[in-house]
Amino acid sequence: MNHLDTVIEIDGVEHTYGGGAKALAGVDLTIGRGEFVAIIGRNGSGKTTLAKHFNGLLRPTNPGGTVRLHTRDGRTVDTRGTRLHHLAATVGYVFQNPDRQIFHDTCREELEYGPRNIGADPETLAREVSETMELVGLEGREDTNPIHLSRGERQRLAIASTLVMGCDVAVIDEPTTGQDRAESRKILDSLAHHHALGRTVVIISHDMALVAEYATRVIAMRKGRVLTDGTPAEVFSQREVLQETNIRPPQAAVLAAELGLPGVLTVDDAVREMSAVLTRTHSGPAPLPHDDKVC
Repeated sequence: MNHLDTVIEIDGVEHTYGGGAKALAGVDLTIGRGEFVAIIGRNGSGKTTLAKHFNGLLRPTNPGGTVRLHTRDGRTVDTRGTRLHHLAATVGYVFQNPDRQIFHDTCREELEYGPRNIGADPETLAREVSETMELVGLEGREDTNPIHLSRGERQRLAIASTLVMGCDVAVIDEPTTGQDRAESRKILDSLAHHHALGRTVVIISHDMALVAEYATRVIAMRKGRVLTDGTPAEVFSQREVLQETNIRPPQAAVLAAELGLPGVLTVDDAVREMSAVLTRTHSGPAPLPHDDKVC
């Protein structure tokens, strides 16, 4: 993958927290422009630590480790020597706890803050704020104080404040925390919309069904290392490998594999595949060619 296709490049990154706890043990990774990546793994596997390196919230603790961002205007930026607010213009990050990044008195002000700081046109910004609020299911709440939102709504507001920036990369730690199924799907749909615009989306998630449905690439981590990396179909087919992470593939994929239907990841996949099997079964054998000759 060349630099035109790469947005994040990680080389030999280690990270050791105070007290000697090693969270990353030499990670080499590239994230492509326009990918929808899901990072999975048990608690403590290094998922969040890795993601926080993408925009400089954390820096490698080993001298040889590097994280480089390749911006849309062709620049290559090393996170180690760049201020955080410059990195945030390329990679937006949403914390698992939304209250760590919400600090304005209205939802509108929360979304306007970042774009205003980079000189957004007021008329364009007003339209984009309205569209983004609708995208995450918070339309009509622009003048609401965030403290009056539910935790799930504050999570969606935090995501909206990142999406409205139009960053090359949006990183969201557990985007469905505090959401019911319908709200979770609304959030993932909003991220899919962002991805459809050609931008990169990275999520950290324990919801394997949504990972299988939305992600184009899955990175499974264990003990600070990348255990396996590939398409959802490739990763979720490695059931023995995933057992090392205490992660089960989506239930639809497990059931389909037991029924001899490989490659099925989602309920919709399973329905289509089983319908095709039933159609083939009920159609019976193909008729013999018609021959008018009498033997």
